[in-house]
Amino acid sequence: MLEFEQLRELLQGYATSDLGRSRVAGLQPSVDLDWIQKQQRLTSEIREFRRVGGRFEFAGLIDVSKLLDKSRIEGAVLEALEIRDLITIVDRAAEWRQIALNPPQRMKTDWAAVRELSSGIADFADLTRALRNKILPDGTLDDKASPQLANIRREIEKQRRAIQQSLQSFLRRLSEGGAAQDEVVTVRGERFVIPVKTEHKRRVQGVVHGASSSGQTVFVEPLETIEQNNELVRLLEDELAEVHRILLEMTSKIGERASEISAAVEVLAELEV
Repeated sequence: MLEFEQLRELLQGYATSDLGRSRVAGLQPSVDLDWIQKQQRLTSEIREFRRVGGRFEFAGLIDVSKLLDKSRIEGAVLEALEIRDLITIVDRAAEWRQIALNPPQRMKTDWAAVRELSSGIADFADLTRALRNKILPDGTLDDKASPQLANIRREIEKQRRAIQQSLQSFLRRLSEGGAAQDEVVTVRGERFVIPVKTEHKRRVQGVVHGASSSGQTVFVEPLETIEQNNELVRLLEDELAEVHRILLEMTSKIGERASEISAAVEVLAELEV
């Protein structure tokens, strides 16, 4: 009779986050007078907040409950993009906490209900300092994520340049004899190699790492760069180990505050409604 399903569907169209849409989907009619009055007070206060120009961005907030559950498991490691999603939630919660503590001065109504609700958001300043600016938009760790990671990556770039210079010199010598297919250094299985015409492959002592689709070219790792490539592979393994250590440390920090983050998520979802 109240067409509640249609009302709820209409309301969902105004939600800008997965959190809000999920919370709206769970709404049910209530006869709990205290709850109803609290909702009315919250709505009145938020309407006044909006009237005086108050804004808050809910878009992009997602349900992170599974990620928080994973972060609580000892030894578990969240992916960088998963941590980035959690950082977004924590940053947004910290942003709202400041608004709740310092509402716009032009508001004419009381802010008691919103302040009470927002008290469920903890102070995440220490956590955000520990996590912020370590993950790039593409999901890779920034060089500044740790001094050790920065050092390893510098060594990797130095080693790559040294190998490429050696192979470029080798290629020039091969080109003079017509053995090189192209004067281009390429990579096969994380090892730098050079393209050599199949009929001249015996002229190059080294390890063959496959052939072109046409069969006219083989990719050879010359003997003189094998040790350099071995060192590069070792450095890449060191990089992976350091990345894993950093992600493990970040996951552990999130796990320690998982309950508080979960509570903050609940507050943000309620606020959007």
